[in-house]
Amino acid sequence: MNDDNIITTKSIGADIVDVKEDFILDQKPMSRLVFHAQIHSEGIRGRIIRQRRESTEDVWTPDKVINIRDLGKNEAINIELKTVAVRKLYSAILKLLNILQQKGIAYGENKYAVVNPDSVVITDKNKAAYIKKILDAGYDEEVWNTLVESNPSLVTKLSYARIQRSKLKVTKELKNRLQKGGFDETKGDDCWQKWIYKNNWLFGVNYKKPIEKTKINIAGVMPDYLFPTLDGFIDILEIKLPDNGVIAKDSSHCGSWKLTSETNTAIGQVVNYLNEIDRLRLEIEKIIRTQYGCEISLLKPRAYILIGNSTGWDIEKREGLRKINNALHGIEILTYEDLLSRGCEATKE
Repeated sequence: MNDDNIITTKSIGADIVDVKEDFILDQKPMSRLVFHAQIHSEGIRGRIIRQRRESTEDVWTPDKVINIRDLGKNEAINIELKTVAVRKLYSAILKLLNILQQKGIAYGENKYAVVNPDSVVITDKNKAAYIKKILDAGYDEEVWNTLVESNPSLVTKLSYARIQRSKLKVTKELKNRLQKGGFDETKGDDCWQKWIYKNNWLFGVNYKKPIEKTKINIAGVMPDYLFPTLDGFIDILEIKLPDNGVIAKDSSHCGSWKLTSETNTAIGQVVNYLNEIDRLRLEIEKIIRTQYGCEISLLKPRAYILIGNSTGWDIEKREGLRKINNALHGIEILTYEDLLSRGCEATKE
C-alpha cells in the first residue's frame, strides 16, 4: 500500500525496476482498483488491477485473470475509472516520472520521498511533519545542497541558528554542572578537563582545535593541550576545580588581596610549562609543522588558569583579582563564572 509520500523500487532486470507500493485509485470496503507500476529506461508501464475480498479481515488479492485473447467477437473488458481515480493515476505517473528523470534506474532496492505539489498544502501545523518525512527518507544532504543553491542567505541563517542552539545548550550544561558539583578535575569521562577541552569555544572564537600533548610526543613538562590562535601563536590552559579558592583578603595589609594555596600551585605549574615550551620551542614548532601542516609560533605563549567560582563576589573582591591579573605578566586567572558569562554573551551574538 502506498502512503502517498514514499516510493520503493527494486530492480528486476536490466534498466527496469518494480514499484513495491501499489497506487490505490478507488477503494470500497470489499473491492478496490490499484495501479501496479514499473519504471524502465523509456518511461512508465504497469497494470490496473481490480482486487476484492470476502471480509474486511482478508488480505487483498487480484480477481481471476482474464486473458484478453480469449475474448470472442463483440466482447470487451470494461474497467470504469472515475474522475478521482484518473486524477490519482495521473499523479502516480507524474511521481514515477519525477524519479526516472532525477534518479534514473537505480540498481537494487531504493526508497524515494516524492510529494505532489498540486495536492500538498504546507501550513504552519503540518510543515514540520513534511520536513521530517523528507529527512527520514534520507534526503537531508540533498535538501541542504538545494538550499545552498537556491537560497544561500537562508542557509546562513539556519547555520547560525544551529550554532547558537548548540552554544546555548553548552552554557546551560555548564550552569548545571556548577550547581550540581562533584565532578573530578582530570579523572573520568565527565571530568572538568575533558569537558572544557571539548567546549573550548567558551574561551572565545580566537582558537582553533586544541593540540594534545600526546600527539606531539615531546619529552618534558608540558600542559595537556596547546591552544593554537587564529593569528598563528599558542596559548596554554591550566584547569583546576570550581570549588577551589582563588584569592583571599590580606588582613595584615588594608585593601590587599593574596592568592590561595590552590592558585599559587597552579601558577607554579604554569610557569614551569612556559619555561619548558620556551626551551623546546623549535622542536615543538617543527613537529606541529610536520604533523599538522601549519606554521605555529611558540613565541611568548599566554597562559590561562581556570579556577574557582566568582559568583556572589562583591566589587572589592573582583577588583582585587583584576589587580593581581594585571601584575601576572602573560598569565591570567579566570573563574568558572567568567567562563559562563563568556558563553552567555556568545549566545547573544
